[in-house]
Amino acid sequence: MITKDRLQAALTYLAETDEECAKFRSDHARAEFAAKSIKNTIFCAATGGSIADRTALAEVSDEYQQAKADEFQEFFNYEAMKNKRATQVIVIDTWRSLNAGRNKGQIL
Repeated sequence: MITKDRLQAALTYLAETDEECAKFRSDHARAEFAAKSIKNTIFCAATGGSIADRTALAEVSDEYQQAKADEFQEFFNYEAMKNKRATQVIVIDTWRSLNAGRNKGQIL
């Protein structure tokens, strides 16, 4: 059973995490852009060699590897928040269904 307190906690969580969730999403987008920018900078700075060689050089660079690690961390932060919010939506929807059933006398 989902109590009214649990419902209130779910509603409060959703109401209070809108901006935080958006921040996590923008942090991920920023980190993704930074990783691409670093890779492109290293690729353009490389002299000689084929495109595949310069691409490989850019992808194995420490700077790019760190930028990708940062990107994946930001992606994790965003997805974790998104999943927590989805769980709260499920709690609210379940409470609604149970309450509707109670009101119709289908659930005691």
